[in-house]
Amino acid sequence: MEPWDLKDTSSLVRRQFGREQETLFRESSRAVNDRKAFSSYHFREAMRLSKDFERRHLSGARTILELHVAGAEKKELAFNVFMVKAGAHALAAIQSLHAIPDIFAHAVYFGAGQNLRPGALKDPEISLPRVAASLKKDKEFSGLSAPLTALQSGSDWKRLAAVANMSKHRSVVRAAYNEDWTGTKPKIRELHVSAFERNGVRYPAASLRDVLEPEYDRLLKSIISIGHELHACLRGRAT
Repeated sequence: MEPWDLKDTSSLVRRQFGREQETLFRESSRAVNDRKAFSSYHFREAMRLSKDFERRHLSGARTILELHVAGAEKKELAFNVFMVKAGAHALAAIQSLHAIPDIFAHAVYFGAGQNLRPGALKDPEISLPRVAASLKKDKEFSGLSAPLTALQSGSDWKRLAAVANMSKHRSVVRAAYNEDWTGTKPKIRELHVSAFERNGVRYPAASLRDVLEPEYDRLLKSIISIGHELHACLRGRAT
């Protein structure tokens, strides 16, 4: 897939709707890239902390249970500090990724000039579902509605959204350091998102990598595809 030339699309937005509209579009588009970068950074830090802790305190250990025996108090303290840091990065990575669809919806909303139409949404009302509904009614940009809606319908999105919302509104879904004793997994020790329940749905524990990577890759590809479509719509409108 070819990269999305944001600069060219911004130029089309300016020509179609004016410089102020271009500024709104660029600010939200930049925030999407910021959130992607933040999510990647926090994930990498969580992985780095895990490797560093294992190298420092688990080298030669048969099991993490050895951290909790008499005489291992310093290692146990180091483990607790590690879990606070890694847990903070894990949750920050998830929450930054979870924020992307709504931020990108703002970018599309402004890029398609929807805020200039009669009955435009007020700022607090702008969200992905309402932007998709607005686009559906605009024949020039209606093709953007379905793919935008699909941003929040990935097979792994439900879990990621549940973690983010549960941690924001009710209680933090904590990170856990999992040790596989079955011998069936490629990594013996791995940072996990703990099991939790939200709205009657039980989510089992899962590795942080498995929670983040599929949705990160899917969102990235979808955003580029929608960006190309927005560009094509703007170009068609200009001609």
